[in-house]
Amino acid sequence: MRKYTRLNNKKGVSDLVVILTLIAISIPVAMAVQNWLGAQASRMNSYVATPELQGVLISKSSSNGETVFIVKIKNTGDRNYQISDSSINASVILKNGNVVNADFKPVRNTTLKPTESVTGSVVVSNGSISWSDVKTIVLNIKGGDGTITTININVG
Repeated sequence: MRKYTRLNNKKGVSDLVVILTLIAISIPVAMAVQNWLGAQASRMNSYVATPELQGVLISKSSSNGETVFIVKIKNTGDRNYQISDSSINASVILKNGNVVNADFKPVRNTTLKPTESVTGSVVVSNGSISWSDVKTIVLNIKGGDGTITTININVG
């Protein structure tokens, strides 16, 4: 019977070769996973719809048969918008579901460039409507290219 000693049992792969092989495989796999995740993240950003115009209600009041809402419009897009009495069609949606026409009066007629904002008033001249009857203010703003952008401002 033959005895095997430890010296005769040294056949196999060196530890150093195993480690280098694992590193050689893991680095390209990590780079491929990083590229794939980067592509997924950029694709997700394209699905997020950010409105080009945002409206914020600043104040509300009712007096002398008129209901007045002071609103601020901010351009968060990359196009210019002409802001004037004639370029904005305003209406209000009442809590009972009825729609009432209103007038939008900007503080100044201006071209609203990206990142700029303008303040204006939405006036409802129906004496029987109080600001507490209004649910939403709707502003339809005509862009320079003829497209219409709608802003919905919740009143409460």
